[in-house]
Amino acid sequence: MMILKGGLLHTDTPIGVLCLESYFPKPPGHLRNPVTFDFPVTYKVLRGIDVPTLLFNPTPELVAPFIEAARALEREGAMAITGSCGFLARFQKELTEAVRVPVLVSGLIQIPMVRTFHGPDAVIGVLTASKDALTPMHFAQVGGDINDVVIKGMEGCPEFWETIIEARRTDFDMDRLEAEICGAAEALMAEHNLDALVLECTDLSAFARSIQERIGCPVYDIDGLIEYARYAVKRKRYHGL
Repeated sequence: MMILKGGLLHTDTPIGVLCLESYFPKPPGHLRNPVTFDFPVTYKVLRGIDVPTLLFNPTPELVAPFIEAARALEREGAMAITGSCGFLARFQKELTEAVRVPVLVSGLIQIPMVRTFHGPDAVIGVLTASKDALTPMHFAQVGGDINDVVIKGMEGCPEFWETIIEARRTDFDMDRLEAEICGAAEALMAEHNLDALVLECTDLSAFARSIQERIGCPVYDIDGLIEYARYAVKRKRYHGL
C-alpha cells in the first residue's frame, strides 16, 4: 500500500521564492515568471519591501520579515528557498540558519564554485543591478571575496534604472532593455577579457542567452542555480525505478 503524505499547502514543490514587491514585467527567463521552469515553484511576496529598500537601505531589522517568509515557505512545502533579488545575499547566513531546507537566495553563491571551475587565474566578472550598492558583506555572506571579481553595474542604463530601480513606470521596452544589458556585459568583457560572468541581478536572467552570444563565455545566474537545487531536492525518476 502506498501512503501519500499530506499536511502541506503545496505537494511536490521543489522551490519557494522570496519576492520583493515590484510591478515591472517578469518575462520568460525571470524566476518570477512561472513558465521559466518545468517544475512547480511557489512565491511569497513581502509587501512593502521593494528593490530600492533592499539595495540602498538594508537595515538589520529588514531580515526579520524574510526569515518569517522563509519559514512559511518551508511549512507550506517548499523543498528549497531562493530569492527574487541577488542582494538578498546579505541575509544568506541568517536565512540558512532559520530553516532546514536549502537556501540559495543569490546568484553570487556560485562565485566560489565558478572560481573552482575556472581556476585561480581566471577573470570572473559580476554584472549587477548597482555596483555602488554591492558591498564586501554580500560576498562574505556567500563565502566569496569582492576583490576576487571584476564588477559592472547597470548605472547609466535608463530603461533598466527607471523601471527596476526607480519604479517610475511598470512597462519595459524589451529591445532597449536587452541592448542596455548586453551592452553592459560587452563593456565588462572589453575591459577585462572575462573567462566567466556571474549575473547577480535576477532581472538579467531573461537575457542570459543573448549575453552569452554577445560575449562568448560561460554565464552563471540564479536560474541555473535553481535548476541545480531542484535536482538536489527532487530527483527525477529514470527507467521506471
